[in-house]
Amino acid sequence: MFAVLATLASVLVLEKLLVMVPAPGYKARVTRSETLLAAEEQRNKGYQEYYEGVRAQEKRYQALLSRWEQEDERFEKILSRWEEQQKAYQTYLDSLKHSQ
Repeated sequence: MFAVLATLASVLVLEKLLVMVPAPGYKARVTRSETLLAAEEQRNKGYQEYYEGVRAQEKRYQALLSRWEQEDERFEKILSRWEEQQKAYQTYLDSLKHSQ
């Protein structure tokens, strides 16, 4: 009976020790996982830099668009004023023709 208990105890101890000892490919899997994680972090950093570049470019385009819209508005005002002046001048010329 003692032999059976001793065998059982030694099997349990041996089983616990085997669980504590990593599998043969454990270190290789850990190294591979760490490498993959580092590569993913690097890729994410690249994506983030690209995204920030796109956002900065979008801001530049928005600023240009805003400036062009302001310039168009200014041109329209100048054109409108010029047309008013031309009409007034034409009216003046017409009044000179009729007074003669």
